[in-house]
Amino acid sequence: MRAGLHVLATLALLPYVLLATAFVLLEQAIGDGTLSALLATLLAQVLWLVPWGLLGFLAGTALLAALGLHPASRWVGGLVLCVLALATIAVVMVKPTAPVEVEDLIFLLPCLLVAVYGAWTVIAEGPQRARRTPVHDRRSA
Repeated sequence: MRAGLHVLATLALLPYVLLATAFVLLEQAIGDGTLSALLATLLAQVLWLVPWGLLGFLAGTALLAALGLHPASRWVGGLVLCVLALATIAVVMVKPTAPVEVEDLIFLLPCLLVAVYGAWTVIAEGPQRARRTPVHDRRSA
């Protein structure tokens, strides 16, 4: 059940990570000033992203999903989910110049739920779990 939830949370986080990445890349491209510099920066980013960025993104997504499948590494996957979701929320909320409205918060709610799920996974299955479990419960497990 938890492995399925982890994979579902990973898939729910993907569009938000892509949106935050687009914000960062576009800000870098627009910050150059002129139209020719914008096009040159976008071309350089595309030429790098197509062969390497796509492969790295797919490999990272597969690795993050795989971390949640094994109980011993699930807390690490939850930690990565939580940090990535919080960073994505921060980028999406800070980058636009317009003030944050209720619609924006509703849009970010699934990403926030992924962050909460990741934090819950770290607390429930983290490395300190063995210390919190009483001795008689460890023998029966």
